[in-house]
Amino acid sequence: MPKKALENHDSSVEAVLKFTRQAIVDGRFAPDTKLIPRQIATECGVSFIPVREALRVLVSEGFVTFFHNRGAWVTPLSIADLEDLYAIRIELETEAVRRASPLSEADIERLTSFLDSADRASARGDRKRVLALNRDFHFFIYGKTQSPRRLRLIEQMWQHAERYQRLSLNYRHDAADEEHRDIIRALAKDDSRGAARAMRTHLETTVDLIRTAFTSAPLTQSQKLNVPSQQKVTKS
Repeated sequence: MPKKALENHDSSVEAVLKFTRQAIVDGRFAPDTKLIPRQIATECGVSFIPVREALRVLVSEGFVTFFHNRGAWVTPLSIADLEDLYAIRIELETEAVRRASPLSEADIERLTSFLDSADRASARGDRKRVLALNRDFHFFIYGKTQSPRRLRLIEQMWQHAERYQRLSLNYRHDAADEEHRDIIRALAKDDSRGAARAMRTHLETTVDLIRTAFTSAPLTQSQKLNVPSQQKVTKS
């Protein structure tokens, strides 16, 4: 394949991958729904081949499940997956916040500014902005670990976690804000273990609330959390 054609092909696959992954995370492609490759190709303005390759990547990432004779489906949500996901997040993120210490005074001020901005966004009901600032807060800390591999793993876990967070109860800003400030207070004192404990408490409280939201959900949503197992095709 000529170099220019290869570059165009790679960029098409990446564009489809980004579009489809985000649509799954946002809930536009709902859990346990079939993906229609030709529709995705039309929406992205590409041929079928980049869509097929993007779906293979999404299968490897866990966002899509492929079934014999049934095609590609958005991976359903489940309590078991939620528990597993947050167990991994807790291990990765508590260690990341421990490694981030010590932070400079300017770093602490930056973290505080994220929370202050989130307070203002919450007061005007801008949930999308609050969630974006929440992400900025966490990843500013994790970026201080100087560990690109760990950062990539955390990013992958966050993308999966967002699927659950968007289907859970309204964002608990006030409680989360105080938990975030506990993390800052520990980091400001160069207390890496205290910061790790505060992060663990924050994540454990979050998963408890999401779990509660799911178990009290209407039957139609609960059914999505208990999809019967089906014969899966191995990745090709």
